Amino acid sequence: MFRPARRVSWATRIFAILVLVLAAGAIGAFLEVVLPQRVAQLAQSESSELAQARTGAVDSSTAVASLWTEISAKGGIGLSPGQLTKDLALAKATETAADDALSHVQAAQSYMAQADGLPFQFHSPSFIATDRPALQHLEKALQATIKLTHAATLQLSVAQHLNQDAQTISTSLYPSLNARQWTDAARTASALTTDLTTQQVPASDPEALLDPLSSQWIDAMLAVASSAKQLSLESAAGHTQQAQLASRSLDTAKARIAATYAAAQNNAAAWQAKTVQPLLDTIAREKSAAGA
Repeated sequence: MFRPARRVSWATRIFAILVLVLAAGAIGAFLEVVLPQRVAQLAQSESSELAQARTGAVDSSTAVASLWTEISAKGGIGLSPGQLTKDLALAKATETAADDALSHVQAAQSYMAQADGLPFQFHSPSFIATDRPALQHLEKALQATIKLTHAATLQLSVAQHLNQDAQTISTSLYPSLNARQWTDAARTASALTTDLTTQQVPASDPEALLDPLSSQWIDAMLAVASSAKQLSLESAAGHTQQAQLASRSLDTAKARIAATYAAAQNNAAAWQAKTVQPLLDTIAREKSAAGA
């Protein structure tokens, strides 16, 4: 049975037209008002984070360069106790500052990604083209800064322990041996062995950027502690022949301490030039490229 098509009422047509007009108006308002405002807000937030990242990169790079200038002369083991304490605090503070600056870089990159991902844009916001390379350079500079400050923290912590152990050897272990106080000497030697063995792990950590010659100094001090303990035990037990053998081993180990310490200090500048200076150069180059 044939049924004629229903006629669309004028009311329906008018309603449809109004819906289209409202939709077009909403899109127009979004494109003309909402979208530019949102882009401007994101650009302002990104600019603020970028400025803070630049400031943090400048401050932390200056601090890390000063820090390694002091360390490089004779290595961490050549610093006085006061210098070690001061530089260790500076290394930790600088690492924290560089981490904070890197978080500003990441926040700026997040705002940039949000702005670039907004719908109905025919091209990326203009600030992205100029700021994205700057953020990439800042990120590289800060990563190198963090690597160097972390290395300084590890290296100076090890140096503190080693210098304290060297002080214990000269002011406690040797006097006890000379006074034939075998119990005290054995006790001191055992404590030294424990601490020096503990320091072997961080000293060999590649992230510490520590000269391998410093590990030889640790080995020499361990040999002194071991020979001193053996000498004390054999002497206390009245084993004259074994005590004499231990005494000769101790003399050899003492000579090794002096030789390995001097070698580590004399090689410090060359080692830092090989391992640290390239990272300092990276920081300076990337910071300059970022306009910081």
